[in-house]
Amino acid sequence: MTIRYRALFHLTETGKTGAALQTARNLLADMGDGVEVEVVAHGDGVKAFLLTGQYVDDVGSMSKQGVRFVVCANSIRAMTFARDDFPRSVEVVPSGISEIVRRQAERYAYIRL
Repeated sequence: MTIRYRALFHLTETGKTGAALQTARNLLADMGDGVEVEVVAHGDGVKAFLLTGQYVDDVGSMSKQGVRFVVCANSIRAMTFARDDFPRSVEVVPSGISEIVRRQAERYAYIRL
């Protein structure tokens, strides 16, 4: 199936991680291979994807389904985290906001919960 849709989930609060991941799962279940999903976390949201966090298994399994998880290097540096504090399936980009701007220019639908 050809990718027809792209969705970008913007996560800034750890308290909304469960809802964001469930919404992404629902989207994948409804649209299958026809959708690309990316979750961008910055600020407090990066804590959701720590190796020691409660969502590490979800991130691993959803990554295998093609979901891309991204954290902001500026945020992890400000919170004194390191790259090794996150699973390998989580990518680090220089700026979460810049990633969002780039993806919106690529016609990703923007979703913030």
